[in-house]
Amino acid sequence: MPNSAQLAEIRHTDLVFPQQTNHQGSYFGGAALAEMDKIAFLIAARHARRPFVTASCDRIDFKLPAHVGNLIELTGKIRMVGRSSMIVDVELAAEDMRSGERWICTRGAFTMVAADRKSNPDRLPAVPDDQAGFAPSPAGSARTLQLVFPGDTNHLGQLFGGNAMSVMGKAAYIAASRHCRTDVGMAASDKIDFIAPTQEGEMLDVAADVTSVGRTSMQVKVRAEAENLMTSERRLVGEAEYVMVALNKQGQPTEVVTGI
Repeated sequence: MPNSAQLAEIRHTDLVFPQQTNHQGSYFGGAALAEMDKIAFLIAARHARRPFVTASCDRIDFKLPAHVGNLIELTGKIRMVGRSSMIVDVELAAEDMRSGERWICTRGAFTMVAADRKSNPDRLPAVPDDQAGFAPSPAGSARTLQLVFPGDTNHLGQLFGGNAMSVMGKAAYIAASRHCRTDVGMAASDKIDFIAPTQEGEMLDVAADVTSVGRTSMQVKVRAEAENLMTSERRLVGEAEYVMVALNKQGQPTEVVTGI
């Protein structure tokens, strides 16, 4: 699971599904921009613990595409801070789940403005001295962030359990695939414990790690925490354990050859 230094950064991994691609099978630019904007917002809100809106983004050049089945990983850091606005640099990289090859798809700078600047004249905190870089996360792990919007919640304004399970299962899949560099399938869900609700407007932070390896299977532990972006309060909201099986090209169980 992430340590305190890792938790202090914003890092999001995801998979490119067919509904996120254009007619050429590559990751749709609008979807990429939406994810990058989300990361910029999370970095700004976490830094200042205030609400933000996007004012603008500099020219964004799409250098290389991501394709269906690729992993995408987004990271960012604060470049400059003014009285009520800041510039956040965001990078989107892609990774081939089988080979581990990684490439930069795009980078962009987002200007984020404090939404409460008229009622709150306080100056934003200065650029932090210690910021995460754009280095890839370790193989055999995954970290997925989700902002809880109204469409994700039940009638109580809490994240719907099915949505939470989907994010946790995806994180387990990514971690296992990055560990063995083959296709994987979910063989079992040993347990899923929901400990506390995640409220609308909070950030769901899901981390998955391969913890043990058998001949053809891997045990993956997943931990989900919710964070109130305005107060910094964090709490454990869910834990799960999955058994993921390595598969060959014919969809049959195959030996896990990469050690942890």
